[in-house]
Amino acid sequence: MQHTVLTEGEVGRTVQGSAPRAEAGSRSPGSFEDLPSKEKSSIAGAASDDPERAARAGSSQIKIKALTVEASHPENLDAESQEHATPAESDTAVDRLAFLWTALPIAALVVATAVLSRGRDVLLPLTMALMLAVIFGPLANFLERYVSRILSAASVVFLVIVAIGAIGYFLAVELTTVVDHVAGYSDNIGNKLAALEKVSPPWLQHLKQAVSEVQRRVTANSRTSAPAKAIQASPVASLSDSLGLIYPVLSGVVEGLLITVLLFFLLYSKKDLRDRFVRLAARARITVAPQAMETAAHTVGRYLLLFSLTNLGFGVACGVVTWLIGLQNAPLWGLLAFLLRFIPYVGAMTSAMLPVVVAFAVFPGWSKALEIGGAFILFDQIAAHVVEPFIVGPGIGVSPVALLVSAMYWSWLWGLPGLLLATPLTACLKVAGDYIPALGFLSVLLGADRELDDYHDFYRMLLEQDSIGARELAIRFCDEHGLERTFDDVLIPVVSLAGEERADNHISPDNLQFILKTIRELIKDLGNRFVRPRTPGRLRILGLCAPGEVHDLGLLMLLELLRHAGAAALLVDDPKSAEEMRPAVTEFAPELVCVSCTVTECVPAALELIAALKTDSSALIIIGGGRAALWDANKFVAAGCAEVCGSREEARRFIRRFALKRARSRTNDSRVKADV
Repeated sequence: MQHTVLTEGEVGRTVQGSAPRAEAGSRSPGSFEDLPSKEKSSIAGAASDDPERAARAGSSQIKIKALTVEASHPENLDAESQEHATPAESDTAVDRLAFLWTALPIAALVVATAVLSRGRDVLLPLTMALMLAVIFGPLANFLERYVSRILSAASVVFLVIVAIGAIGYFLAVELTTVVDHVAGYSDNIGNKLAALEKVSPPWLQHLKQAVSEVQRRVTANSRTSAPAKAIQASPVASLSDSLGLIYPVLSGVVEGLLITVLLFFLLYSKKDLRDRFVRLAARARITVAPQAMETAAHTVGRYLLLFSLTNLGFGVACGVVTWLIGLQNAPLWGLLAFLLRFIPYVGAMTSAMLPVVVAFAVFPGWSKALEIGGAFILFDQIAAHVVEPFIVGPGIGVSPVALLVSAMYWSWLWGLPGLLLATPLTACLKVAGDYIPALGFLSVLLGADRELDDYHDFYRMLLEQDSIGARELAIRFCDEHGLERTFDDVLIPVVSLAGEERADNHISPDNLQFILKTIRELIKDLGNRFVRPRTPGRLRILGLCAPGEVHDLGLLMLLELLRHAGAAALLVDDPKSAEEMRPAVTEFAPELVCVSCTVTECVPAALELIAALKTDSSALIIIGGGRAALWDANKFVAAGCAEVCGSREEARRFIRRFALKRARSRTNDSRVKADV
């Protein structure tokens, strides 16, 4: 018979059978159950002396579980360091480590900014090629179904070149036409400016006069103080000056050719480049699955493609409205609206400025300019709040503030190209943070507001010592999603996170104790909100921790769920010796007892307690749980446990089977009495 453990002591991870946010029924790789027997025994032996060192000896998942076990017993977290260093030395080392961890992201940002700025000539074409490859990757994949890979990549590159060339030529011609057209309306512009000057408030007129007076005096002083200059013949332009005039053109042509070549090879060799990146990441011990990269690229490509289609619809609508109003060059205004809306949040307003100015100059009144500006704003709001939620969907969850800051950052670094690349770059970085664990901080920095006040907000409130706000948040979540979802999605992840943070010395022991105390009280309060009315014949269940055991949150959650299901469940809060706990068990008269043992040192006391309970009542059903019970499952069964369960669900299934067996037995007894 295979024995597993009800891991109440781990509270966060194994109490629910899987790690937070994992798929139901799945077990995270590297769990304790997946380790070879030799590794289990070595970790178990180390845990008897120092659970933290044992956790570090295992895999990353084992580390997380061991840290969670320590969450309710913070004084054991620094045991190893206390053996080899004085308290003053330990505090100094911790402070230095905390300072380094705080300064590291700032230093990385500074170095990355310097590299991006100095390497603009190389990184900007590469980034533009990458973004184009991501945007047009779905199109290349679609064409690859019908033609070869090289032909599909070449076709996409050709289409991109034609589209960009046509857009550039069209903009140059149309903007020149607009300038010539507006120049003929100088009288209309002067009349409107004069009318504006008449209706301007007095303080504005005084300010204008003061500025004009300052400018006049500065100009007069500069003329009187300027020395007379000898008239010299203008030198003949040298060859270097002539080349300086055509250098920007040549630079732009070379940059465009470089982007074209890079785009072709990125589309043609995307699978090979992806596999190379995964191998390099593996050498750096960064876990990246090829499927994750493919999924991330598909997610970003789909988002950018649908966002581009939305912007295209916005541009077409704006062009049609300007044509209906009577403003010339309507295709130009539609194209500008399409292009500038890629700039986060301010692009639509920017695209409306030029047609509004032209309408102000061309039309005699003010209504046409206001109508054009209002139409642009209206279409932008419709696209943002009606079209995008249905077509683009939830997108990739990028924060609006992150988009604005990203637009400012990239425009500061790379100018107008950086401003246009801000949205796709932010999207790529956000998705990279979602799928690459080493870049998870990007997902936190760039992520949008969460769907609900999840466990991050709950954890933040606990760190702020805001027990009232944390309680209100948990109650609100519980009212919307139920008791078990609250345990699994809010309380358990917070206890796990607190254990990890304490193990890394990111929070103090006082913070940890406050978090655990608040959660323990909250579990009882939430359980009382959902207790069913008492009915006769309820199953009586008693929860006991081994004498000396302090990890009881998982067992408390299990008992509250059993109470919610209709059982009469009770936890003995203060673990005492077996002799002191036996009268309490006899007084409660349970039909089933859950014994939790997570610390190896408490195993002998737990075995003594189980044996004593079986001596008092041989018919009493006892189930065991806890990390230590897993390591010594055979001893617990030999002492009298009917089962050592591996998760909360296993324990509940065992209890349901016991309840059904009990009900059938009572039914048979009643029938026998009726027959008699």
